[in-house]
Amino acid sequence: MVEKGLNLHLEEELIPLLRPLGVTLYDLVVPGKSGGVLKIYVDSPGGVTLDQLESVSRCISDRLDVLDPFLGPYRLEVSSPGLDRVLRIPRELEVNLGRHVKVRTREPVRDQKVFRGRIDSFDGEKLVLASVIGKKTVFETIPLDIISEVRAEFWRNPDSPANGSF
Repeated sequence: MVEKGLNLHLEEELIPLLRPLGVTLYDLVVPGKSGGVLKIYVDSPGGVTLDQLESVSRCISDRLDVLDPFLGPYRLEVSSPGLDRVLRIPRELEVNLGRHVKVRTREPVRDQKVFRGRIDSFDGEKLVLASVIGKKTVFETIPLDIISEVRAEFWRNPDSPANGSF
């Protein structure tokens, strides 16, 4: 099976399997060669627990034993996408309003290709980031068609106490 077809086939098999476990399929990466790692990322609105990851891993492993989708050996790795996940464009921008992100663009915007800030708004065509510079909030509008990557960042409020509160 061609990799893209295999990805779709695995997604079709896994999505309904994961729903009863309280998680959704975030992404999957098919190994490029025999002995590689099949990486499956799952998520849920409140985050994913270790117990959920263990249950998901067992469930997926059992299903893959039946499907036998690879010619050679492979390893299965199941995890959450993590705090610093890449946000899918445009699907996840709107649902992550208020989240701190790092945006990379293919073309410069005002001589800059990397931006950090909080997602202020997204209208399907433009992403507006709010960044605090000194005591001022600056808004940067970035056209969606030049964005190459948006990565969520685990952000500590610089105004919070030094005791580690966020």
